[in-house]
Amino acid sequence: MKIAVCGASLPPFDKSVLKKSYEIGREIAVNKHVLRFGGCRGYPYEAAKGAFENNGKVKAISPAKSKEEHIRKYKFPQDNFTEIEYTGLGIPARNLPIIADSDAVIIISGQIGTLNEFTIAFHQKKPIGVLEGSGGITKLIKEIAEVCSKVGEKDRIVYEKEPSALVKNLKDLNNQ
Repeated sequence: MKIAVCGASLPPFDKSVLKKSYEIGREIAVNKHVLRFGGCRGYPYEAAKGAFENNGKVKAISPAKSKEEHIRKYKFPQDNFTEIEYTGLGIPARNLPIIADSDAVIIISGQIGTLNEFTIAFHQKKPIGVLEGSGGITKLIKEIAEVCSKVGEKDRIVYEKEPSALVKNLKDLNNQ
């Protein structure tokens, strides 16, 4: 399963959420899933680090058109991934391939970019896992899903506080 990890990439960061992000990445790796993220910093980067350090496959989907732009313009990291795709789409347009080419999505905190990733995943009826208690838009997702839901869409979302349960329940939802 290819799992996109989306979330806050700008400080301030909660240390306990950073730790859970890392654990999510580790769980993705040990369960032999592929972690996909925007090549950015923050919670998605911690998840990528957790997967990479546990021998997982990690694909960064950069908004940049080249390595130089990835580093200079976006100031994004060049480590903790096994592969990188330079889309040249900028932000937020690179959110579409992150979500479209993934089987499921995990949301950790986040602001407007993460909300955009959530709405793309929701509209495409992707299984979505929300890390409860991580702050940001995760506090609003149940309400957004309720307001925007068509038949069965909100049933494609799992809410968990613990990383291992989140990854397991997301896998189970993907198999339905």
